[in-house]
Amino acid sequence: MINVLENDVLKIEVNSLGAELSSIKTKEDGLEYLWQGDPSVWGRKSPILFPIVGKLKDNEYYIENEKYELGQHGFARDMEFQVEQKNKEILEYKLKYNEESLKKYPYKFLLTITYELKGNSLNIGYEVKNLDSTDVYFSIGAHPGFNIPIMEEERLEDYYLEFDKLETVNKYELNTENSVSLESIPFLENEKVIPMTKDIFNKGAIILLDVESNSLSLKSKKSSREVCVEYAGFPYLGIWGQPDNSPFVCIEPWYGVADFEDTDKQYKTKRGIQKLEVSEEFKANYYVTIK
Repeated sequence: MINVLENDVLKIEVNSLGAELSSIKTKEDGLEYLWQGDPSVWGRKSPILFPIVGKLKDNEYYIENEKYELGQHGFARDMEFQVEQKNKEILEYKLKYNEESLKKYPYKFLLTITYELKGNSLNIGYEVKNLDSTDVYFSIGAHPGFNIPIMEEERLEDYYLEFDKLETVNKYELNTENSVSLESIPFLENEKVIPMTKDIFNKGAIILLDVESNSLSLKSKKSSREVCVEYAGFPYLGIWGQPDNSPFVCIEPWYGVADFEDTDKQYKTKRGIQKLEVSEEFKANYYVTIK
C-alpha cells in the first residue's frame, strides 16, 4: 500500500512493503528526484537494510554456534510494515519480529521507520527496540537512489558529488563475492568533489569508513538542482550505482557494513555491529533536502 505525505514544497510516497520511500517530487513542477526502480536496471528505490548491511560471506552467520542464513541487506526490505501513524506531518511504520524472522534472525525486536516533511527537507528516522530477554545485535542502513540526470537535457557527466568538508580518505571495494577487500585504495586527498563519470561504478560500490563530513550532495554543473543527504552520526557511507553510465546514484549512510574477507562469521563481533541491551532503544535519522 502506498501512502502520501506532502507540504507546500514536496510530495513523497512510501510503500508499506519494506516501508520503502518510493517517490520524492517537487510540488512546483512535479519533478521526480528518486530513482523509480526500473527492474531491468535496479528494481528497488530506497530499501531499508536490516538486520545486516551488505552481504554475509556465504550468506551465513553464527550466534552461539548456531548457524543462520540471510540474503544481502537482510529481510526488512521484503516484509510488510504496519502503518502506526499517518497525518499531515508524519508517516510512521512498524515491523515486529515474527515466526518467519526468528528463523533467520533469532532476536525479538521492534523496528520503527518515520518520514517527516519540514519545508524542502525529508527527515527519515530509524528506531530499533530490544523486546528480547537478552542483548540484541543488529545493523541498519539506508539505500536511497537518486536520478541522474535530474533534468532531461543533462547527462551523467554534468553531475558531481560534493562533501561539506575537505576529505582525505581511502575507499574499500567489494570482491567478486561482495565481501569487503582488506586493502583500501587512496580516494580523496584534501578534496570534497567526486565527479560522476561513466565508469565510476565499474568496480562496484565505493565504501568509506572514516569520512569527516556530515553531508554529501548531488549537484549539477548546468542547473541549480541539488539533492543533499545529511547523515551526521552514521559511521559508514556507501556510494553505489550501475556500471557503465549509471542512471542513478545511491548515497547510503550505514550503521554496519558487509563482511570483510577475513570474517570469522561471528555475528556479535561483526564489523559495524550494534548492540542493544534489554529494553534499550537505538535511534538514528538522516535528511534528504531538495534544493
